Amino acid sequence: MKPPVMKFSRWAGWLWPGRPEPAKSWQIARRRLAVATVLAGICFAGISAQALNLALLPNDGAAPANTQQAGLPRGVITDRQGRLLASNVPVRVLHADPQLILDRLEVAEKLAPLLPGQEPADILALLAKPTRYIELDRKITPRRHAEILRLGLPGVFVSPGTLRLYPHGREAAHLLGVVDRDGLGIAGIEKSQQDKLARGQPVTLSIDLALQAILREQVGRQIERFEAIGGAGLILDMKSGELLALASLPDFDPNHLMAAEEKARFNQAAKGVFEMGSIFKVLNTAIALESGAARLDSQFEVARPMRVSRFAIRDYHPLKGPLSVPEILVHSSNIGSARMADLIGPDTQRAYLDRLGLLRASALEIPENGQPLLPPRWGRIASLTISYGHGLSVSPVQAAAAIAAAAGDGHYIKPTLLKRHPQEEIERVRIFSEETARAVRSMMRLVVSHKAGTGNLAEVEGYLIGGKTGTAEKILNKGYDRKANRVSFVATFPAHDPAYLVFIMVDEPKGQKHSYGYATAGWVAAPAAGRIIRQMAPIVGIHPVATDQPEIRQNLLAGLSIDGEEAIYAAY
Repeated sequence: MKPPVMKFSRWAGWLWPGRPEPAKSWQIARRRLAVATVLAGICFAGISAQALNLALLPNDGAAPANTQQAGLPRGVITDRQGRLLASNVPVRVLHADPQLILDRLEVAEKLAPLLPGQEPADILALLAKPTRYIELDRKITPRRHAEILRLGLPGVFVSPGTLRLYPHGREAAHLLGVVDRDGLGIAGIEKSQQDKLARGQPVTLSIDLALQAILREQVGRQIERFEAIGGAGLILDMKSGELLALASLPDFDPNHLMAAEEKARFNQAAKGVFEMGSIFKVLNTAIALESGAARLDSQFEVARPMRVSRFAIRDYHPLKGPLSVPEILVHSSNIGSARMADLIGPDTQRAYLDRLGLLRASALEIPENGQPLLPPRWGRIASLTISYGHGLSVSPVQAAAAIAAAAGDGHYIKPTLLKRHPQEEIERVRIFSEETARAVRSMMRLVVSHKAGTGNLAEVEGYLIGGKTGTAEKILNKGYDRKANRVSFVATFPAHDPAYLVFIMVDEPKGQKHSYGYATAGWVAAPAAGRIIRQMAPIVGIHPVATDQPEIRQNLLAGLSIDGEEAIYAAY
């Protein structure tokens, strides 16, 4: 151990001799200055390297906010026509490292005038957080950037970043979803397609922005006209299962998520599950015909309430009986539907509804898919009430896909929010025969075209719309609130060869003078569906038809009788 000590002592004596000779003092001083210069240079280089590292990676080595995998920009989202729905824009991000700040109060007081909506106390609270990265603002303009630089505040930085932008604001907000500050999808397509988008790959949705705007405007119009609290709607391509539009109101602007109320963020069209009311009679009728429980000419007594245990099933308007199957649907008889369900039986009913995707959450490509609410015991009483839309709660997306099977060609197709490729094979599950589907769409046409139908206000000349109304009392404290209804209307067109389905729902509408005090589905939802079809038909390439064309007669059943008269499908 002695040699190193002697060696160090020799070096120490070279730099700091005990009593240097006066003639050698200048040489010793020069040696000391050279050593000090080298040490200072090493320290300065180390400090500079650390400062640069902190500037580039301010979050203890973590990537700055909104970065993507391998530095790739997040993929864009477009509609089926290539219109941009979500993209990235470059921004300047103001951030701070509290450990490098010498005087936090000074920083807060000097930055506050440059940060809109921020007070010094707000900035101080942020700087007190136990982290090396505090984001203060992510939309720094060049002018504010220059002003911040002139302040010369240690620990305050401005770095390049990206901002997720939704150029159409509220349009399709619930579908698109949003990203968090780190650029990770937290809702909607942004979340479900996170891996793909993070790799910089684009996502093309099935929706058409033009149809989306039409749907949203018409649902909003009815909410305003009838002083309702909300609503939802969708447009479905019945042949491909693609959702061309889906809206939920109230909605929000994904560019300003934090300003949105919680109820506005809720997707009523996909996540909300509700009792659908009489539109379920379409499914009940199809199941009755397909299972052999009833024929078109079967008669059911509806003149008196149907009593089951201590319950009584009544019609909204008392009807004279007996009624045939088409008359039950056109007049929307609860009693007639329940009597058909009694012949179908609970087990058969449940089996069909299961195959139609109504007993489990939808597989739509967003996280917000509601779980259906099933009756605790699926016995006789449950099956009777389900026949006219009570006792089973499903989402509008689920109801639309199921009705599309019954009123289309009999095949069930899972709905999708992603655009299908032209050569993509579509999975179709046969639920109803062509004969049953033809009968159902014929009866739905009469709901709109016949004077006794409940959907007359959806009629649009030349487009042969089929439909069904639904009015359901809202559940309140395990019972029903007779003063609060949720009304809906489902329409298909053209009725002789259904290609598209439109679904409208309005929550708690109030009767108005122009509706003669009524707030039923026929007055509230049906007219909106008609206006949507009138506007969208030219966009999707469907033109008005002459009602006496042979193919129309071939695709709709002739000879159906309503109230003792043969029905005419084209008009009334």
